[in-house]
Amino acid sequence: MNNSFNRYSKKSRQLKRIEKAMENAESYDEWKILALEHDELSGAEEWKQADPSSLYDYNNIRTRLEKLRSLKASKNDRGLLFALNEGIHGNMGGMGKPVLYGRAKLGTKKLIADYVQEISSALSYFSPKRFKGIPFKERQDFFMRASHCYGRSALMLSGGGALGHFHLGVIKVLLQQDLLPTVISGSSAGAFVAAMVGTHTKEDLLGKFADGSLQKKISAGAGKFKLHLTRGELEGLDEVEKGINRVIPNMTFQEAYELTGRAINISISGAEPQQTSRLLNAITSPNVLIRSAVMASCAIPGVFPPVVLKAKNDAGRTQSYLPSRRWIDGSFSQDLPAKRLTRLYGVNHFIVSQVNPAVLAIVSDPKLKSGVGGALIQTGMSFSKSWLRGSLNLVQRHVPLSPKMGMTLSTVHALIDQEYTGDINIFPNFRHFNPKKLISAISEEEIIHFISEGERSTWPKVESIRINTLIGRTLDDILAKLDRRTGGKSTGSNKNEPSIDFLATLDNKNAA
Repeated sequence: MNNSFNRYSKKSRQLKRIEKAMENAESYDEWKILALEHDELSGAEEWKQADPSSLYDYNNIRTRLEKLRSLKASKNDRGLLFALNEGIHGNMGGMGKPVLYGRAKLGTKKLIADYVQEISSALSYFSPKRFKGIPFKERQDFFMRASHCYGRSALMLSGGGALGHFHLGVIKVLLQQDLLPTVISGSSAGAFVAAMVGTHTKEDLLGKFADGSLQKKISAGAGKFKLHLTRGELEGLDEVEKGINRVIPNMTFQEAYELTGRAINISISGAEPQQTSRLLNAITSPNVLIRSAVMASCAIPGVFPPVVLKAKNDAGRTQSYLPSRRWIDGSFSQDLPAKRLTRLYGVNHFIVSQVNPAVLAIVSDPKLKSGVGGALIQTGMSFSKSWLRGSLNLVQRHVPLSPKMGMTLSTVHALIDQEYTGDINIFPNFRHFNPKKLISAISEEEIIHFISEGERSTWPKVESIRINTLIGRTLDDILAKLDRRTGGKSTGSNKNEPSIDFLATLDNKNAA
């Protein structure tokens, strides 16, 4: 018994040593080696290699994998295409469940990874324009149907004031790993980062991260504006606009898309009770200037004045856009605009980088993620939201309210109704930050710290993102190549105007 206890104690110490080393890793490659070592020692590697689990339909996945391999090996192309038609949809047999990616430090069941890779390989096998036996038009139609049915992934960046610099680390890792989704949304601080990503190519962004010029530009306003909590006033509002202009080029959403091929989306909320929120992008508002969209999405009521959007007219001159309307912080109505992204781009898988201080204390609490206690807490939270929502409705219907109070209650209602998580969630390890600095320009050292936090928090999610997005990324790449071969005719696209059908917006800029 003592020997067993000693072995267990020694193993526990070794695992803690590895975990400490993982926390201090300087790169994803270093972290990955340590994660594999941890999985080997903890027994997670053995779990990954074995098919069986009550968490997913492993028999179905194994049967389909062997069928695909057999059809491909026997060169039965018709049979292979038919088999692909049977199974091109997300979460086959429950293989996309988040719990399957929490057992090991790196990755999930080998069967799942093999199956996803086999699907991706088979799709690529059918992609050449010249392919003996199956006409190009038939394969083209299949790819379009498959992409429509399977959907794609989007990255949503929450609001969070100065904490939004955490998103930069998330972006950096996804760029380095070639996993950054084409569809990206941002609200408030997230809008600033989304705009930055949408107006710079991959090479440009990674270069700025490497030489430190991005951090320097962002922090150049440190100390020049800050929030006085006691008075609710922002000192140096003009410096906020200067800071945005330093980092984000003066482009419209259409011009940014043409440069990078990224479909960036910025949430804004109406400043008046009857004014509905909007999601600005190259489809809904191609001529709007991104800088003005970011200013609007960052306009916190009571701190920033509401913003009138700006756009380029037909002559290329700047003018007001919807001049009678003013806009405020996008987080108040749609921090994570999942439904609108689904409608516009066919997105059905969401990666969320969440730093909203009001959200972090709740949704990132480990107690809310597992066990009977977690289920009870979640049920209680759901009941509380329903009760509060009903109470607000009652007050708005039966109590005379001033316009300002009515706007406040509408804002609270919108905040309650929102969902703040997605399919894959990236939370920071920190839980507390000086509230005085939430709305202020922070130093270069603090920005570097947040970027590092973003990187470290993203590393454990990389393999989950890689596996869960591989089929969608493969289909998007194939359709982009088909679009180039047919001069944009494969999806009926007009290269000068983004279409509501996201497939029509794919072009050779996606590689940027």
